[in-house]
Amino acid sequence: MQTKRYSRRLLSPFHGVQQVISIPGGIAESMDGFEWKLYVADERIISHTGLSEVRYGNWNCAEGRQRSKIRGASSSNLIESIGDTLIDALESHASSIPFPLADRYECWLLHGKSQLPLALLDSKLTDDTLREVESPTWYPGGASGRSLHSEAGSISDLTTLIRQTAGQTPTACWFERVTSGDGIDTNGTRLPAAAFPPLLLQSEWSKPKQQELVLDYFNWQAPWLLQLNLDDNLRRRLEPAAWKRPLETNRVYRLFPKLYDDKGLTVTRVKARMLQEEPTRRQVNEPFYPFVNE
Repeated sequence: MQTKRYSRRLLSPFHGVQQVISIPGGIAESMDGFEWKLYVADERIISHTGLSEVRYGNWNCAEGRQRSKIRGASSSNLIESIGDTLIDALESHASSIPFPLADRYECWLLHGKSQLPLALLDSKLTDDTLREVESPTWYPGGASGRSLHSEAGSISDLTTLIRQTAGQTPTACWFERVTSGDGIDTNGTRLPAAAFPPLLLQSEWSKPKQQELVLDYFNWQAPWLLQLNLDDNLRRRLEPAAWKRPLETNRVYRLFPKLYDDKGLTVTRVKARMLQEEPTRRQVNEPFYPFVNE
């Protein structure tokens, strides 16, 4: 049986890295490295149910499988067979997260003057279709607008900054990121790895207030940015910022490929448990808002 293990960034807006385990006819996905959603997709099931996939249930290493109520009648044995095989794959491989990123095709909004990558808009796997982006726009996410606090401005100010920097006629370009980190666009032009912002948004700005606003946004995103393959200096800088969002950090810390401040994470997880035990306090400190994956 061929088992694939990989991860892909969740865009747009960027809000973490999804872990994936797939087998022929089945796929398991996790956004936190603990709870997995299981799906079965087979041509025989599709022809019988009319569904492109069937939700098989949930799985985690602590409680095992939680089965879904959705079942196809005559195809139930096939569903069970594929689903059970998928669980076997999870039991074998789920502990080896985080998996390598596989979405190596990246769509970047370009700087209006330099035409260099400004902000990541989308990413695709090798087998995905690369479509031209019409009226490319960077979207920071609704949650950031409600819970990001910066003395340098609002999330609306940041959105305006990116839009103005992209120019009156914004353009976007697909790049294939190769092993060296370089990017090759659809015309074969190669850009060095240094041209691509590691935090998925241009980090260096000439005006102090703009710089402060962008850094505050990165700090707010820290629990998700720490899931990326970052250099040591960036990781050390972002870890203390992640500790300020204990609930989200506690949810996704299993997806950090590297960690320097073990004690900081331990304290943060204790804070998260305390917040979870006090619903009123949790609402005040860090409300939960669902993300829009556009």
